Amino acid sequence: MRYIAAAASGIALVWVSPAYAGEEPLYQPAPGWVQVAQLPAASSGPPLVLLDEQRRLDGNRLWSYSDRAFRIDNPQVLQSAGTIQAKWLPDKGDLIIHRVAIIRGGEEINVLDGGAKFDVLRREAQLERRTIDGALTATLSVPGLRVGDILRLTYTVSQADQALENRVQTVVPLVAKPVDVGFARVIVSWPQDQNVKWQLVNASGDMPAPVLSDGFETLSLALPLAKPADMPSDAPSRYRLPPMLQAGTFSGWEDVSSTMAPLFATDGLIEPGGPIAHQVDLIKAAHSSPSDRALAALQLVQDQVSYLANGLDGGNYIPQTPADTWQKRYGDCKAKTLLLLSILRAMDIEAEPLVVQAAGGDAVPALLPLPSDFNHIIVHAIIDGTDYWLDGTNTGSSKAVFADVPDFAYGLPLRTNGADLLPLTQRPRDGFDASLALHIDESAGIDLPALFNAEWTLSGPSGGMVRAVSGQATEQQLKDFVDSFVSDSIGNHWLIDSSVTYDAQSNLATVKASGMLPSGWEFDHGLATSSVSLPSTAFQFRPDRSRSQWRSIPVALPGPFSTRTALSLTLPDASEPYKLDGHTDINEDIANVRLRRHAELAGRQLTVLDSVGWPGGEAAPDAAAAAKTQAARLGSVEMTLRAPANTARRFRFASGANRADLRPIEQAYTRLIAADTTDINRVMDRARFRSSTFDRAGAIADFDRVIAEQPSADAYQWRAELQFDTGHLDKALADAQAASELEPGLSNAAYVANLMAYAGNAEDAFTYLADQGGSAEEQRQVAGQLSDLDALAGRPEDGLARLDDLLQQRPGDAAMLNANCYYRATWKMGMDGMAEVCNQAVERSDSSPSVLDSRAMGYYRLGDYERALRDVNAALTSNPDQTPSLFLRGVIRREMGDAGGQADIREALQRKPSLEQFYERFGITGK
Repeated sequence: MRYIAAAASGIALVWVSPAYAGEEPLYQPAPGWVQVAQLPAASSGPPLVLLDEQRRLDGNRLWSYSDRAFRIDNPQVLQSAGTIQAKWLPDKGDLIIHRVAIIRGGEEINVLDGGAKFDVLRREAQLERRTIDGALTATLSVPGLRVGDILRLTYTVSQADQALENRVQTVVPLVAKPVDVGFARVIVSWPQDQNVKWQLVNASGDMPAPVLSDGFETLSLALPLAKPADMPSDAPSRYRLPPMLQAGTFSGWEDVSSTMAPLFATDGLIEPGGPIAHQVDLIKAAHSSPSDRALAALQLVQDQVSYLANGLDGGNYIPQTPADTWQKRYGDCKAKTLLLLSILRAMDIEAEPLVVQAAGGDAVPALLPLPSDFNHIIVHAIIDGTDYWLDGTNTGSSKAVFADVPDFAYGLPLRTNGADLLPLTQRPRDGFDASLALHIDESAGIDLPALFNAEWTLSGPSGGMVRAVSGQATEQQLKDFVDSFVSDSIGNHWLIDSSVTYDAQSNLATVKASGMLPSGWEFDHGLATSSVSLPSTAFQFRPDRSRSQWRSIPVALPGPFSTRTALSLTLPDASEPYKLDGHTDINEDIANVRLRRHAELAGRQLTVLDSVGWPGGEAAPDAAAAAKTQAARLGSVEMTLRAPANTARRFRFASGANRADLRPIEQAYTRLIAADTTDINRVMDRARFRSSTFDRAGAIADFDRVIAEQPSADAYQWRAELQFDTGHLDKALADAQAASELEPGLSNAAYVANLMAYAGNAEDAFTYLADQGGSAEEQRQVAGQLSDLDALAGRPEDGLARLDDLLQQRPGDAAMLNANCYYRATWKMGMDGMAEVCNQAVERSDSSPSVLDSRAMGYYRLGDYERALRDVNAALTSNPDQTPSLFLRGVIRREMGDAGGQADIREALQRKPSLEQFYERFGITGK
């Protein structure tokens, strides 16, 4: 019904349109041919009590009878199963409700007798995918249903498809173990004189032969089937099909082809002098060669007609006319194919419709020949003896990708005389779907942000995606798109400049971006390495064919898709050369995957050209085995940069190095912050950068702004440490207290107590920290600090007793051993047992840098400077950032008469001036 409101008079006028025969459910008994199942007698068992699916093929009509019963075991099942539904296509048949029943205590309650009726909804479940199928859904919230009941729903859907003439088809999914069901079966029947073909797919065991009864052949299959054999995840789709029963009246592929072909006849579909004929004339005038004309026609259909799958009024197989498609400017794969086919034939280009399976097309030859085997249609054109596969629903077609072969594996040409399946054989591809030119400037230091400039060139569907964005998005949406695009491609970053362009002539999209990247270097035992991320580094070919029954299974390959990166990387100064580990040159074809790489490292400049081309299709078992061996011989295709020990790092700025190297990064931050003054995270990030490069005044200024606009415990904590290092203990303590108020917790309280002790209030600091809550683990973590406060308050024996007690509670615990070792060494308490405790701590912690530093302090207190120096050097080799160890090394070297010790102390204090006060607690000075 359509309701038209007359606003002036307030009167509603009701117009009733004629209804399809099947627009409302019918309520009738089950057809006479149905073999009605009995519910299992057991009062308990699996939730799925009954699953009975019966199909009757009769002439051109399919009857689908479904009888299902569910056990309502708990309130959650009651919630989800209490509303039942059935779906049907009203232009093809009816929904006939036979039974809605509640079985309770052996009694069957007929819900329909109580007056319950189904509500009918038109629910286009895939509308967001621009698909409408015209299906109606009947729903019923079952009244009176309770936990413990069995709910049984029985109905039949009839269907006669307008496009199949006098033919019929059905596909019945089959349940298999481990699915558990009380009683399950499938029955398919058809008239004795009707030529029906049928087959089981991926189902173990033999299908019983049809039984003739009352003029009908009947197949019966008990379910569930045995569990299908396990398959490797990279097996082609035909090995991983779900179990199903197919049946239909098509004699073979030729019959399917000839039956569907009339739907795509093009004679007389282009009106002479009409709008489509005008487009044909424009293409012919602009292009002379058939391939250029075909490409122009394809671009016209892709670009000028949007996608909308319309399954109404038989439209699941029947396309709308080219005139309708061009006038409406939308259509699905059928409509676009018929339009493109009409245009190509009008230009005397040999072309035909080709139905395909969009995903898993390799399985089609294993299926019973039916139209339902296919879910997509494209155009197969032959130009100068070359096959072209033209998909009007795709985007971004250009000369670069026009000859590409989609990964459909097989297609069926629709010809009036019929046709067999046609393989879509992959062929070598020219060009790349995505190319990246990337320059990264790390010259400021390997532990500092890097600047980058990137430019992507995208063709084919990748370029088409960008075109859709560039043509409709706002400026902010474009920035967000590029931001996300860069994240997916090269990871975390700050985006400063960006642009998106699309060249309609070449159908190439260009995405440009510049900004900053975090350091990509990792440090392990003093060695700095950086993994070079390239397209080929993701390559691996290790198909699992370990089981004997898998060895004859081919390997499905990704693609077709190819990508290339041209990388240039500027490295920081270093007096010694950088090293490049891994394959610098690769020229391999493994399972038809094309791997190419050439890398050169000259001084501070690394250049790499790297590409990978995935072919799609599959590798035969013998070829896959050989390729696996070849890939194993090639080994890892990762490539790693190794920096020399003296590579420029951020610490040089603590010693007064020229900050000119940092100017480009500072300028980048300035632009970044100016671009969005509301994003305080940008200021916070610059504050951290300035702090890490020892611009304490600049960092404090940034944290002032962050705290003024968006205070946080983290910002206060950072500023507190900076204030302490610049000699402003009172400001540091105020900030630490503010951080603890915003985010109460033991770690923030511990820092407040630490600063209180520096201010000379060790007793108050002890009381403050001891009164804090926290888990047992957190309390153990601050035990060392409480012991230090004991010592500062004049109770060093109490501090050691505290740590000894914790060690007795957790003997052998590396953290407790380390805390005990360091306390004894710093406060010179319990010196007799110190060496044993410190040695145990090192052994238990696998010689971690912090524990080596503790033992070095112990050896220093014992006067064993050689061992102390060996340990502190090992700690700094493992972690050069451990600045307290640098100070301690200077002290040890100074005691040994080494003049270089004072340089270590000076550098450590330049990095962290507050170390002077820290070590003075223990009677150790830097003077």
